[in-house]
Amino acid sequence: MTIANHNVKMFEMKPPAAAASVTALFVGFVTTLPALIQTERDLCGYSGQDPAVDRWIAAADAALAQTRAACEAMIAAPAIDEAERAFQAVARLYLRVIRSEDPDEVAGLRAHVQLRRWAWLVPGDGAGARDLNIWIGAALDALESWLALEDPFDARIEDWGGPELDGDIGPSA
Repeated sequence: MTIANHNVKMFEMKPPAAAASVTALFVGFVTTLPALIQTERDLCGYSGQDPAVDRWIAAADAALAQTRAACEAMIAAPAIDEAERAFQAVARLYLRVIRSEDPDEVAGLRAHVQLRRWAWLVPGDGAGARDLNIWIGAALDALESWLALEDPFDARIEDWGGPELDGDIGPSA
């Protein structure tokens, strides 16, 4: 191969696709949150026995998968500054909540965010930090909205925590 042909081959190769920035991925992640909240809201209080609601369950599962994928992409991307590391911290928080099967762990994470919201924000006094913190605040607000959806149903269950019903009373006795 001559040098001229080699140079032509080099210019024919496409450069690798530029990795998406964590900031751009964070914006995409935040846009998944309304669907996540709405589809979960549609299922609030549902106990899971009616096959007629399968399409709502499928929609909620798809919204959750979209949010999970957005978080994973954000975490996998290289962070270039403190703001992007803060965005990744929020993504890791969401993934912990999504992956957790322990209600006490999720309640602890929720309480931590409520008490120490400042810890999730980008430090700084500049206009840039303020704008970035608005995005982080929106994501944390959405997390609280999402986790609070079942609160009214949880409160009712706690009210039912009294003495068990007597099984020997009633028409089936």
